[in-house]
Formats: sequence, C-alpha cells, structure tokens
Amino acid sequence: QAVVSSTLLWTDSLRDQQASAPFRRLKPNLLLLLQILAILLLALALARPVRTVLLPGYARTVFIVDVSASMQATDVPGSRFAAAKEAALAAASTLGNGQQAMLIAAGHEAQVVVPFTDDPSAIRRGLAGLTALDVPGRLSDALRLAQANLQIQGGTAAVEVFTDGAFDPPRLPDLGGAAVHWHRFGQRGTNVGITAFEARKTFFGAFDYQAFLSVANYGSESASFDIALTMDGRRIKAERVTLTPELKRSFVFPFLDREGGVLKAEISLRDDLLADNQALAVLPPPRPLRILLVSPGNPFLEKALAADAQVHVTRGGLELLERKSQYDVAILDGVQAARVPPGRYLFVNTVPEGVPLEVQGRVQEPAIVDWDRGHPAMRYIDLSKVAIQEAMRVRPVSGGRALVESNLTPLVYALDEGGLKAIFIGFDLFRTDLPLRVAFPLFVSNALRWLSPSRLEDAGLQLRTGQPLNIALPDGASEATLVDPAGRQHALRPDADGRASFANTTRVGMYAIRAGDWEQRFALNLLEDGESNVAVRAQSAAAADASPASGDDSRLFPTRQDLWKLFAIAALVLLLLEGALYHRETRGQWPWGAAVFRAAVLLVVVAGLAGFGLRRETDAQTVLFLLDASDSVSLENRAKARQYVAEAVKAMGPHDRHGVIAFGGSPVVETVIGREPLPTRPPQAGDGRNTDIGAAIKLALAAFPQEGARRIVLLSDGNENRGSAQEAAQLARTAGAEIYAVPLQNDYGAEVLIERLVVPSEVKFGESFLVRVVAWSAKATSGRLSLYRGGEFVGAQAVKLAAGKNVFAYQQSIDRGGFHMFQARLEAQGDTIEENNRGIGLVAVRGRPRVLYVEKDRDQGTNLLSALRSQRLQVEMVGPEALPRTMQGLNRYDSIILSNVSALRISKPQMELLRTYVRDQGGGLLMLGGEESFGVGGFYRTPIEEALPVTMEARQKVEIPSLAVVLVIDRSGSMETSVDSRFSKLDLAKEAAQLVVELLDERNEVGVISFDTAWSWVVPMGPAKDKDRIIREISTIKAGGGTDLFPPLKEAYQTIYDRNALLRHVLVLSDGEVTAADFPGLVRRMQKDKITVSSVAVGKDSDVRFMTELSRWGRGRFYYTEDIYSIPRILTLETQLASKASIVEQAFRPVLSHGSHEIVQDIRWDQAPPLGGYVSATPKPTADVLLLSHQRDPVLAAWRYGLGRSVAFTSDAKAKW
Repeated sequence: QAVVSSTLLWTDSLRDQQASAPFRRLKPNLLLLLQILAILLLALALARPVRTVLLPGYARTVFIVDVSASMQATDVPGSRFAAAKEAALAAASTLGNGQQAMLIAAGHEAQVVVPFTDDPSAIRRGLAGLTALDVPGRLSDALRLAQANLQIQGGTAAVEVFTDGAFDPPRLPDLGGAAVHWHRFGQRGTNVGITAFEARKTFFGAFDYQAFLSVANYGSESASFDIALTMDGRRIKAERVTLTPELKRSFVFPFLDREGGVLKAEISLRDDLLADNQALAVLPPPRPLRILLVSPGNPFLEKALAADAQVHVTRGGLELLERKSQYDVAILDGVQAARVPPGRYLFVNTVPEGVPLEVQGRVQEPAIVDWDRGHPAMRYIDLSKVAIQEAMRVRPVSGGRALVESNLTPLVYALDEGGLKAIFIGFDLFRTDLPLRVAFPLFVSNALRWLSPSRLEDAGLQLRTGQPLNIALPDGASEATLVDPAGRQHALRPDADGRASFANTTRVGMYAIRAGDWEQRFALNLLEDGESNVAVRAQSAAAADASPASGDDSRLFPTRQDLWKLFAIAALVLLLLEGALYHRETRGQWPWGAAVFRAAVLLVVVAGLAGFGLRRETDAQTVLFLLDASDSVSLENRAKARQYVAEAVKAMGPHDRHGVIAFGGSPVVETVIGREPLPTRPPQAGDGRNTDIGAAIKLALAAFPQEGARRIVLLSDGNENRGSAQEAAQLARTAGAEIYAVPLQNDYGAEVLIERLVVPSEVKFGESFLVRVVAWSAKATSGRLSLYRGGEFVGAQAVKLAAGKNVFAYQQSIDRGGFHMFQARLEAQGDTIEENNRGIGLVAVRGRPRVLYVEKDRDQGTNLLSALRSQRLQVEMVGPEALPRTMQGLNRYDSIILSNVSALRISKPQMELLRTYVRDQGGGLLMLGGEESFGVGGFYRTPIEEALPVTMEARQKVEIPSLAVVLVIDRSGSMETSVDSRFSKLDLAKEAAQLVVELLDERNEVGVISFDTAWSWVVPMGPAKDKDRIIREISTIKAGGGTDLFPPLKEAYQTIYDRNALLRHVLVLSDGEVTAADFPGLVRRMQKDKITVSSVAVGKDSDVRFMTELSRWGRGRFYYTEDIYSIPRILTLETQLASKASIVEQAFRPVLSHGSHEIVQDIRWDQAPPLGGYVSATPKPTADVLLLSHQRDPVLAAWRYGLGRSVAFTSDAKAKW
C-alpha cells in the first residue's frame, strides 16, 4: 500500500481534455483561410466604410437648361438647343467622384428632371431626354428652384445656366454663395413672328367675324412675306406685307362663317424660328342656346330672353329638369323646387334644396354697395343706380363668388362645384327697377353665356402653350381621350364636378378631347413677344459676362468616398482564388452543394458591384407643409399653423418625411425634406404684401423626391392676389400629389380695411370722374376717410361704416396731363392692422380732349365754341367742306360735332368713315339739330343714322298734314351710265324712290312716272299702303331713249290736281338736256293750284339752268349733284321737307326723363330756358332718352355704339330755337 497525491490523476485528465479541443483537431488549411478572409472582407463591404478626402471643384452643381421656344432658333448649327445640350453633356462628363449634380429644365414651369445625384450617367440620361418646347421661358423660376434645393445642405456649389440670352436679365435670388456660370448660345435675331391672334364675333351680322392679327419683325433688315388666312384649308384672305426692322403691325380681316372650324393664320417666311409662323383659332359652330324657363310668368325675363337672337326658349314645368341633356341652361323664376339635378341654372328669387346657400330671412331695401366688375357675367354693366325693394338674406355655405353685394347679403351669387353651375338672383324682378335698365338684358345674356359658353370669346378654345386645358365633359362621361398635335393619345378622367384637365400643353397645334361621339378641339399658340424676339438682349449678355465666375475651379471641397467596392473586389478575388485551389484539390469533382453555394456568392458580389438592387414597395410618404406667411395672416394664426404642423409631424410614421415651405409673394424652403425637427419661430417669407399660393405649390412639386407618396398640406387664409392656385392644383393632380387645405381664419372684431380704390384707367383733360373707395368693416363703426392725389392732401370726411362692405364716391377732375396716383386712407378706432387701411389707384390723363366742330353757319357757332373752350376743351370749328376724308384725320380728334350740316355736304365714304370712327375706333359723335339736320338734312338710311341713337323717321301725329307726291324719274339712256362699275344712276334713283315710299305713311299718296322719249306710270297714283308692291314695281324701271320731260310733267299735274291731300308735291329727277316746251306756263299753273315742284339735276351734262328755273317756278327746291350716291339722300330729304312732318316749331320746356345719366347730372333743369323748336326723330330701342319734348319726342338721346358713343340733340345750338 502506497500513498499518492490527490492531483496525480488531474494531469492525465487535463491532457485528455486538451487533446479533444476543436482547434487542436484542425489541420493547417489554405482554403479555409481564404474563405475566412473573404467573409471578413464582405462583412466590411456591407458596413459601407467611407473616408473623407479633399477634391477640386464644387460639391454640388445645378445644371439649368433653357427649353423655351427661342432655343429652337436655327442661327447656330442644328439649333441653339442642340448646341446647349451638347455643351451641358460635356460639362456633365467632367463631374468627378463625390460631386453631386441636379438637372433643371427651364420652360414655362421650372421642373427638376434629375434630383441631386452623384451618378453622372443619370444627368446624361436626363439631358438626352430633353427637347426644346413651344413655351415661353421662366428662367427666374428655375433659379428660385435651384435656390430652394441648394438650401438642403451646405458646401460649395455652382449653377450652370445654358440659355440663349433672348430674355431680359432675371433677378438673381440669394443662392447662398453659389457660383453662377452663364453659357450663352445665339448669334443673331432674324425672326418674324405672329405675336397676337384672335377671332371675334362682330356685333352686326349673324355670321360676321373678324380676325385680329399682329406680326412683328425683330430682325435688323426689312422682310417681305405673304400672310394667309384660311378656314379648314379654304383660303379667306391673302396679303403681301413688308415690315421694316423692329416694327410690329396689326391687321383686321373680316370674314363670314356659318359652320365653324379651324381658323389658321400663317406667314410664308423661312426665318430662325418656325414655331411662331402660324396661329390657330377654333370657331365653334353657331347654334342657339337651349333654355328651359320654369316661371309663373315674367314679362321682364321673357323680353330679355326674346331680345337675344341666339337663345331658344322652351317653357315648361319642373318635371322637364330630368331631361337636362336637352337644355343648356334651366331658369327657375320664383318656383320652389325640392331638389334639382346637377346642371346649369339661373335661380331667380328661389333656393332649391341642395344648393349651398342658407336662407336666413328677408332684407328690406338693400342698397347695392359693390359688384364684381371682373366676372364674365358682369361685363359692361353699371348697377350704381339700381333700387331693390326686398331681397332674400342668404349665407353661402361653400365656395362661390358674390357678383353683387349689399351690406347684409349677397344679392347675386355665382356657384360652380359638385356638378352644379348656377347664378342666384336673390330678389323678385317685380320688386326692383333693374329690368327697366339697359343692364338687365346684358346681364341675362352674360349670365347665360357664362353658364353655358357658346360665344367665341367665352368658349376658351384658344390658349397659349403652357396653359392647362380644363373642360367639362358631357354628362355621364366616365373617361375621355386627348389627342395632342403629334397624334399621341392621353387618357383623361373627370373629377367629381365632371371636369377633366390636361397640363402637358407644350406644343403648338390642335388638341382634341373625345368622349364617345362628343368632341371638343382647342387651339394652342405661342403668341409670346419675348420668345419671338430671338435676339440676344444687350442687358442679358452684359449680365452674363458680369456674373461671378466665383468659385475658383481649383478650390477643394471635402467629400466622402465609399470604400465598400474595394473590399468587395478583394473578397471577389479571394473567392476566385479559393475556387481555383478547391478545383485542383478535388480534380474537378465538385459536390453540388459547394458549387451552387460558391456560384451564388460570386453572383451576389458581382451584381452588387454592377449596381443592381432590389426594389420594394413602401407606404412611406413625403408631406410638404405650405405655410402662408403673408401680411394678411395674423401672428396668432401663424403660431397656430406652426403648432398644427408640429402635431402632424409627431403623428407621422417611422418612414415618413416632411418639409416646410413658407410663402408670401414668393416661396422659400424653410425646412428641407427629411426628419429634422421644426424651427420654433413662426413662418417668415419675403414680400408679405402678396400671396402666391400657386408658386408655393409649384415649388413643392419640384422639391418632392422621386420615391414615395406625395402630399401637400396648405395652411392659408386663401387671400390670393398673385399667380393661379387653380392652375397649380391641376399640375399637382397631374403629378399625383394630393392637396389638403387647412383654412386660417382671421378674427378681427373691430377690423376695418380698404378693399380697393376704383378709378377709371384713363380720363381726358378736365373730365369729371368718380373716385370710389370700397371699404369693409367687421362691425358698425365710424371713422375718417382721407383722399390724396399725387401725395397732396385733397380732403377728409367723417364716415359711418356699416358691418360689411361700404362704398364712398368722390367727384374729381384733373387739369394736368400724365399719370396721377390717388390714395385713400381709412382710420377707425379699434382697428388692428394698419397696412390694409390704404388703397391706391392710378389714372392716366390724356391731355385736353380735341373736338372737331363742323358748323354750317360758322358765324352763328361762336357761342357754342366759346362755351366748349371754357370747359378746357381744345375745339376746332370748320365748315362741312373741311370734314376729314381719312381715318387718320378723324383719329386726331376725340369727338366730332355735326351742327345743322346737311347730308348733301357729306359724301357717302365720309359717312362710312364716321360710322367706323365711332364703332371701331371708339370716337364720339354729337349731332345737333337745325333746318338741315337729322331727317330734314337727308340722313335717313345713311351710315351716320346707323351710328346715332335715333332714327330719322318722324313720329306721325294727327296735326301733321297729308301728302301726295309724284316722282318723275328720267330713264333715258344716259341714266344707265355708272361711275364705279357697280351701280348706275338709274339704280340709285330707283333706290331713292323706294326710300321715299318707306318714309310715307298710309295717309299719304305716291305715284312714280318714268320717262325717256315716252312716259309711263310705273306706280299709279294711290295710297302708300302696300309698300312692298310699290317697291317691287319701282325696281322694274329700265333705261333707254331720249329726254322728253313735258308730257310726264303734265300728266303728273293732271293726276295730282284731283287729290285731296293738304300738301301736293312733284319731284323731277334728270341728268340731261330736255326737249323744249312751255314749262314756265305749266309749272306756274301748278304753283297757282298749290302744287310745288322741286328738281334734281344729276351730273355735269344736266341742264342746270333749266332745272333751277323749274324749281323756282314751282316754289320748290333745286338740288345739283355730281355724286350719284347722293341721289337717295336728296330724295328722302326732299320728301321730309315736303311733308313738313319733321320740324316742330313750338316753344316748350324739355322734360328730364333719365336724371341719373352722367350727361345730365349736376344741372338745374327746372331753371333751364325753353326751346323754340326741334327736328322730330324716333329713339332706337336701346338708346337712353335723357330729355323729352312736350310731344314726347326725343330732344337729347345717347347710346353706346360699338367701342364709341354718340349723342343726338334735336334742337339747334343757335339763336333760332
């Protein structure tokens, strides 16, 4: 037995445990080592290690490429755009590792084509996809977009602008120190372009149109070319034109059209830019508006509808509303309807269920304080004197537009939403004087055209490139197809209101929208002076040369370089080496598992190095908050908006991102897109006096990243005064971005403000006009209103303000030419915002009005001349012979006065010029009465009568004596001669006889004898009842033979002798020598029997001496003319003189019949002296009769004729009357 230590066995046990450890069992193996190293390298590659290095150049570069129409100019090889694109590609190829670049296309909208990327190939692909568009350029928008994107992170930056310099230099925004490099392309500016084109319906003739065209030569040399106007390929007009350098010329081409179609204007000239060599317009086919009238009976409304020749009215009940496709507009007049289907309506004194207006009772005698002069339904309407006894009090509960307002309620309201387009009139037409005014039929016509556009000017079928198309599809249409000028088709889907929109209108030409059998075409044109003028502006060239090339290209910028590719390549090399060794060891006998695994690893590594990746769907979204920071948003609301955004950001998902854009007149990126915390200060923006919601939306669209859903949250008070939010919203819809609006309502309990200052844009020297101040108050209060002109104090007044809108008017006149600024300032106790208490208006004073006073008796016109000159008018008095014979001569004057001037002293071309001067040139015409004016002056059925507010027909009265007249007309061979190859003397004599017949009433008698060597009764003596038959018989007179006057004159004497008429008259017309006979004895016997004889000698070959004696013997009047076109005027003048129906010589006091008219205001008519006589006339239906005679004839009448105005004063301006 032996004693041993207790640790003896531990040594063997430890030896056994060490022998069984894993690494003891491993033998040295090279393949295993390579595999382990490859795994380590791949792990490092997945960790994406980076290192910071300094590289020459800029960290970020923004490429801005001008894609506007002027870039298509071909003054450089290919085009300016091709050269700019090539230069941009060359610049993109110089981008190095670590440099980021962005590509922006500058067209009518700035668009981010490629966001910031460090992949130069993406920039090159973006450039390759760019093309020059037919749109105006907005380079300043592109620079602001670059500014917004450069704010996202710091570092050196450069903006490379590739453009042609054919623009006025833009104002550079603050680019944070980024260098701006201008690359300009363009050598010359040789281009002739169409800069304006419009087709319009004339106000005369159902199928008469005018095409207005402006063409400009922007080159340095004269250009000759042809202008062609065609309708669906059919030539209407062609004209050869020569334009001197830098000259713009306008053309007006009249034409007829009965079917509608595409009107095209084209110039045949090969210049540097082709996009502006043609312009298109769509003329809708003329068709009547189909109106359904549901009314218990309203003569005012029915007459207004009947006065519109393009309206077809169907009367019926409410059950016809279900057949809405048969009618364009339904009118509900005082009819209670439970609910109306979607459609177009005119509601008069009724609010059906479902219409977003809440009825809150009635308002007694609401005064009209303002109306929306800019709305299409309110064009050419003046409601300043309209009185209303009672109206409905309503509160709008959704979006709409008040057209006419009182202090307490909108009186006329327009709606267009949810498939319902309507105008609401909130009062009974029997309880207002509106239907008695000219404004009423105009309003009804305008309202119907706004509800269902049918007129060419209302249809909106001609747009400029870049403007979105927006159209209401037919009822029931769920989709539509748009075909662009290139023939490509685009699917359109209507919104909830049944409207479809298309924003990609970047090419000139025709766009057609089709839905089933329905089709609507639109014409899009360039029509942009800035693009047609392709010459490089001197200012822009200087700005480009002076722009800072700041930023030395040798400067260094820090950047991070990725190292994962190096580790991945090393791992790939090790895996290949390991595979080769394994292949040798196994002698090519690879197990399937090992082969598949090694191949999969190699493919993954190679794919990663090649840039392949996996795409996965994500529910992440980017939300951009647009915060209104304009002055109209209170600080309290700005803080609330900030709090709203903060709470919304807290509720966002883990993958969502957000950004903040503050805007006023221009938007600024306040918080870049990401997950950064929001700043604590309220939003701030430049130009707080303006609100441009559209610009903020467009910046948001450009700032959105490519991936993820897009959402815009707009926090604003909606007081937009710049840009178009609606147009931007259409772009957002096309881009797939949702817009949510959060209204910011300002609560100012005692706020007062001036909405606007209404002044005429242009007045004449010394002309009296009204300055209207439109003010709004949150509650009834009092204040002080001050008016300034040119900075000088005019006056102040204490005013009482009712809750709501208030209007204050002040009479002003200016006796100094030039531009004059009016400013109104309103002060009230408790007012919180001082900035909105001012209103500004600008008036242009043209200088002293020039008046041409044409007076027959110049020695008797001195009193009127002195009176006019005392009113600071520049008056020139001339005789009828000095009346201008050219439009240029007439346009030297603002108004023309014709005082007792006979139509025989004015030629027919001069009359047509005067009519055109008033109608188309906007001139003024005043005709004063006298013994040779109006009807007794021969103006019946003349162009001047067409321009005047009265016709020359005298109202027949009991005391006017009956008349028997015989016309003795020469039909000899010489009467067949013509002056201008269109009408002979006999043709005009027959026309004159027909006009004489029209002047006579049924109590008068007429006969017509024609003669040559023989005579015959063309119209036997008899009552002038069947005028159509008499006129037809007169037209059968034919020429031939000699001139033997005595037998027909004797026959006329014998026939008229037996007539019982109080006045008997014979009128002889001849152009040659007559056969001798006892004319003195015959005519003197006629005179003794109280039969008067007048004579008309036509032409130089007529026996003037004999015809003069003939009228002297017969106690009549003699007329001589060498102008055959004056024959109708002579005969109508003589008929009115013979009838003694037109001149009324009785003392009377004129009666004021239209005291609110501006012509008769501020005159004490009760103190006006009596008048001694006037020329009887008949007012036209739409004329304003201001003064009436004791026999209810017009003494003073006025109206608007085309673009101008005319006035008739039927008494004279001399001592006689």
